[in-house]
Amino acid sequence: MPKGAEFETLDLFLVEDDDDIALLMRRCLERAGHRVTRCRTAAEALIVLGQCPFDLALLDQRLPDMEGIDLLEVLAQENISVPILMVTAHGDEELASRVLRAGALDYVAKDRSLTFLADLPKRVAESVSKHRLLQLNRLLIQALESAHDGIMITDLQGSIRHVNQALCDLTGYSRDELLGQPPSLLKSGHHPAELYRNLWRTILNRQSWQGELTNRRKDGSLFEASLTISPILDSQGRLTHFVGIQRDVTAHKQLERQLMQAQKMQSVGTLAGGVAHEFNNLLAGINGYASLGLREAGVDPMVREFLQNVVDLSERAALLTRQLLAFARKPALSRRPTSMPELVHTTADLVGRTLQMEVTLEVQECAADGSPLIVEADINQLQQAMINLALNARDALAGVRGQGSGVSKEEPLSSLTPDPCPLTPAKLVFRVREAVLAAELAAFPQNVPAGNYVVLEVEDGGVGMTLEVLNQALDPFFTTKEVGQGTGLGLPVVFGIVQGHQGYLTIRSAPTAGTCMSLYLPRLVRPPESERRRPAAEPGLVLEPETTPGYHILVVDDEEAVLDVVRRFLEIAGHTVTCATSGHEALELLTNGLPVDLVVLDLMMPRENSAVTFQRLRERRPQLPVLLCTGLIRDDAPAALLGAGAAGLVRKPFRMTELWYAVKQALSDR
Repeated sequence: MPKGAEFETLDLFLVEDDDDIALLMRRCLERAGHRVTRCRTAAEALIVLGQCPFDLALLDQRLPDMEGIDLLEVLAQENISVPILMVTAHGDEELASRVLRAGALDYVAKDRSLTFLADLPKRVAESVSKHRLLQLNRLLIQALESAHDGIMITDLQGSIRHVNQALCDLTGYSRDELLGQPPSLLKSGHHPAELYRNLWRTILNRQSWQGELTNRRKDGSLFEASLTISPILDSQGRLTHFVGIQRDVTAHKQLERQLMQAQKMQSVGTLAGGVAHEFNNLLAGINGYASLGLREAGVDPMVREFLQNVVDLSERAALLTRQLLAFARKPALSRRPTSMPELVHTTADLVGRTLQMEVTLEVQECAADGSPLIVEADINQLQQAMINLALNARDALAGVRGQGSGVSKEEPLSSLTPDPCPLTPAKLVFRVREAVLAAELAAFPQNVPAGNYVVLEVEDGGVGMTLEVLNQALDPFFTTKEVGQGTGLGLPVVFGIVQGHQGYLTIRSAPTAGTCMSLYLPRLVRPPESERRRPAAEPGLVLEPETTPGYHILVVDDEEAVLDVVRRFLEIAGHTVTCATSGHEALELLTNGLPVDLVVLDLMMPRENSAVTFQRLRERRPQLPVLLCTGLIRDDAPAALLGAGAAGLVRKPFRMTELWYAVKQALSDR
């Protein structure tokens, strides 16, 4: 209670059956500035106290209908909260002790000479102050216990004197286990000693310390905490204690790391796109000049061999660029007819080179009726699925090499997955086959309906999975790997990709028997008309172009080597070629009346907006076909421009025959 509170006007309730004593007490308290209400019996007191609040009740011990200490117990049973000052002439130390234990704030003895009246206003003020301090203390304790942040109070030596329940929940220690211990009990060992020395220097200098620490729970697990430690001073300004407030920010830090990783990957994807475009420009020139060299007569056989090697290596480099960029950019699902044997060969080569794994291929090249094994799929998504499965297989094979021979065996899951998939130890197998199911196939985790499928399988002879692990294998974030070694998202991502292709994923695994992941994808029995109209010639063969009338073609590209190669390719095909190094230059040529039958437009040039350039070209010549050219694997611009009327798309680095065919198609569709 603040200084001078003894002169505060209080609402007092007097329970006294003696009229003379009651009158004297009332006048004494009213002279002190207080308001007094009086009753004679305990029954009246219960009624009044149950309805009206008072700052203090002065209670006589001996009442006509009940003793004062019994009334205290009744008030507690009725949940009537009121501060009580016991005033009685009949009592001793034992009664005083009982009264205080029953909840009274203080005890005042009435003497026959009535000297107690002189001290009564002071005792009343002290009782009210004591009650308010107790209420405030109770409120502060409730606030500490209600806080979601962990709170710890220590003495100057660092011994823990108080903790709230949130800190116990956060650390896993009980209150008794923490009290009397130093805060170093929570040290993780992940921070240098200098950090803690700086912390103590700061708070002993009566300043607050703020920072983030990695702490250790009772069970040994780690959590990241945002911590604030402040000094506590007494009324004389002396340092007495420290209070530390820590918040568990583990999830927040994890989200922060994921956001940073996503931003980094976005930056890497953007950078990879630019680098890939420039790299593909260089490859287009290298491949083009080597192809032109192969056409020259009288070339020395050894030189011809060298040139062919250059062509082959540049095409391998282009394939690697496309694969890496596809993973970095994570393109949206975009399906087209895809040859599964070709995809498996390509992915196996990538896995062998990047993961340094020996991959055995078991490829059924065509269906029983001789037709190709084709599905409508997104190549990038399926490659990602196979890479994820190959990574899991690599870890499973590493587990076989790292364990002894005394591994307990469990019953294989053949009853769950009668799918024929023999397991081969100590190697990774990529398999593609046709599966025509006349009835539903019982499998785990989902049955496969009857139908015609192309099945992609990734099989290993690794440690396999127990039934318990198998049942959780598709749960997001579930992983059996060590902390920091896996996200638990590999298989869920594969499952999502398969579901997106209207397919089915089955798993066959048992301890020591390895694992076989099967992706059942609906087989595309008849390819679309556009696929059947493809030229019979293989794109890799350097053939002479078909005889066509010469056209005037405008090629727009900022790379001189690409312009030169494209010009030479098209001139071999009998066309007249004009080159422009920018969209602005191309527009000027059209404005000045250049007769052009076709424009070959690069989509990624410095300080150029390909969509704007395309639109302006069409405004100049609405019927003029525009063939798009890009070094990017995936880009939103080609799809939008193709929808807006572009004549086609050719990707760098292209072969000579690919360019001839794309130009022929664009001209024939005019």
